[in-house]
Amino acid sequence: MIDLTKVATVFIGRRGEHHYRNIEFDVSSLLEDKYTGASLNAIYKRPDGIAYPVVTNYVDGVLTWSPSATDTVQVGVGRLEIRVTDCDVVGKSVRILTIVEDALDDGIVQPPEPPAQEWLNHVLSVLAELDVKEINSLLNLIYGLLTNNYDLLNTTHDLIEDMRDTLYMRTGIILNHLHPIETATAPDMVSRRGAITFTSINSGNNLVIGTVTYTFVTALGSPAANNVQVLIQGNIRNTVKKLAEAIRGIQDIANIVYGSGASPNPACTAYWTSRIFSIGDITIPSGESLFLLERAENATSPLTLTSTATATINAFTRASYLRYVLSGNATGTGGANSIRGPLQTLLPISSVVIGGQDGLLYPTAYDCHLVTLCRQSDTSEKELDLYISNDEVNFTRISRSTPIGADSSNAGLHTDIQMRQGRVPAGFGLYISMGSDGTSASAYCDLKFTYHLYPVTLPAN
Repeated sequence: MIDLTKVATVFIGRRGEHHYRNIEFDVSSLLEDKYTGASLNAIYKRPDGIAYPVVTNYVDGVLTWSPSATDTVQVGVGRLEIRVTDCDVVGKSVRILTIVEDALDDGIVQPPEPPAQEWLNHVLSVLAELDVKEINSLLNLIYGLLTNNYDLLNTTHDLIEDMRDTLYMRTGIILNHLHPIETATAPDMVSRRGAITFTSINSGNNLVIGTVTYTFVTALGSPAANNVQVLIQGNIRNTVKKLAEAIRGIQDIANIVYGSGASPNPACTAYWTSRIFSIGDITIPSGESLFLLERAENATSPLTLTSTATATINAFTRASYLRYVLSGNATGTGGANSIRGPLQTLLPISSVVIGGQDGLLYPTAYDCHLVTLCRQSDTSEKELDLYISNDEVNFTRISRSTPIGADSSNAGLHTDIQMRQGRVPAGFGLYISMGSDGTSASAYCDLKFTYHLYPVTLPAN
């Protein structure tokens, strides 16, 4: 092994030898433990004066050169220089003299140089004549191009990953829609529903649902078992919203205090709405209302619903449909003055949950994909619009002018209307507005809505 700390003379072979010898150089002194990531190059200048890089192999501090027939074609003394390059740092080894000895001419044709190798040698010999700064500039240019290509490949990779994730998500939505985790219809006759609309709430007023009493207070205390204290808010709307949260068992220590056995209410859940809604053919006017849903399925025992506040109560009952009264109609041939009626609540905000009302409440995204017309009071042509909202102040229309008309006044002759399946995010309520070409402001439609529930892990878009 040749030590690069000393000037050396190396016999590299006899004329015409081809990869017969392996010459090893100890380059550790050249790297000096500082340039472990640097590149090594060996420049060979033949006895005839032609210089070019030669092919070497580096392993564990040892650089190996196996001279080819191109390297030994000329007899005489040549020169080898080993260079280390690290960014703009260039180091060179000590002088290494090379000797090629003569050999017998046996008449055998010398192996021809590969054309590509000859061209490469010519290019590399020209490069060897370049100034180090020029070489460094060229290398920096190549490095810049490679960096740009690397960044472009990274960007392409990220875009492909985003596309893959989007495809996974869309596939999940499609598969879930074909095989949803749950399909539900509202209203249904499985659980009873009730309603209470408040017009005034004072300190000390209460609401009794089943075995739990909810008392409105101006300062929270320590309620007894099966009692809940609800702090009166700045207005009646926010107070009713807090009452709904208390019935569902929402934890809010600044506004709600639960006695034992009262969180959540074991009999029902409650959701606030300020819009018109219906329990069967009973219309609940707009106001600060609670939409109450029984937790148990197929229960028949009486369920208490009373209040000492100023309120209108509709007791728990089963409803197989909801009624929409076409109050937007006005007299005039062909309903010339007909307009869309008021927004009416179908599913209150956050009321669509996985597993129904009898377990832990996990609000989820859903869609309305089918409307069933149970009956109608006349045979006028009717149109339905669907809206969504998470605050009942701002509404977004997701379905427009779906035709509902049918010649039927018999509840047993159901007509199914397929809907455009607009996605409703978790925490949003579903609302309806209808109009017709009729002339009666008291005409109505009785409807049922069937919806799919999406897994909570899928995004809302």
